[in-house]
Amino acid sequence: MDSHRTIGRDRRLRQTIQSLAEIAGVGGIALALYFAMPLDAELGALLAGSLVVVGSVALVPLSVRRARQVLVSDHPFLSAAQSLVSAITLLIVSFSSVYFVLATGHQGEITGLRTKIDAMYFTVTIMSTVGFGDITATGQTARGIVIGHMVVDVVLIAVAVRVVSWALKQRQDPDTLEAIKQ
Repeated sequence: MDSHRTIGRDRRLRQTIQSLAEIAGVGGIALALYFAMPLDAELGALLAGSLVVVGSVALVPLSVRRARQVLVSDHPFLSAAQSLVSAITLLIVSFSSVYFVLATGHQGEITGLRTKIDAMYFTVTIMSTVGFGDITATGQTARGIVIGHMVVDVVLIAVAVRVVSWALKQRQDPDTLEAIKQ
């Protein structure tokens, strides 16, 4: 009897470690790709713009897929964390890319932004609604993109959080869970 508990506990521990490693891996890979991307000249603008469009469009189906994983997972809260980290990372990398291209390729659009770290910092301050003021969107194009970014953050993050929280709530109802598994 104790050996079955030990085996089950070991399996759950391995799954937990694997889920945490996946969460860290998603963030790490996304950051490595962001810093490795060639975001200069026309290719950079095309790449950054594509990232925002694809990332924003992909966020809803990704959240729905992750919600299903939450429903059937042995570790629903870790699956929910994976979902939210994926969504937030996708938005940070895509908008940081756009801000970097805009600031380095179009003078007068964003003041105070010179590096990819600056772009990521600016993105996170927008997402968190902190707005320190050391980096500012001064041009009309930059301001339009920032407005779009704020709308995307509010809508898509809200949808992602809502879908995942719905899935976590469904986990509490055994009849719903059994119907979903079939």
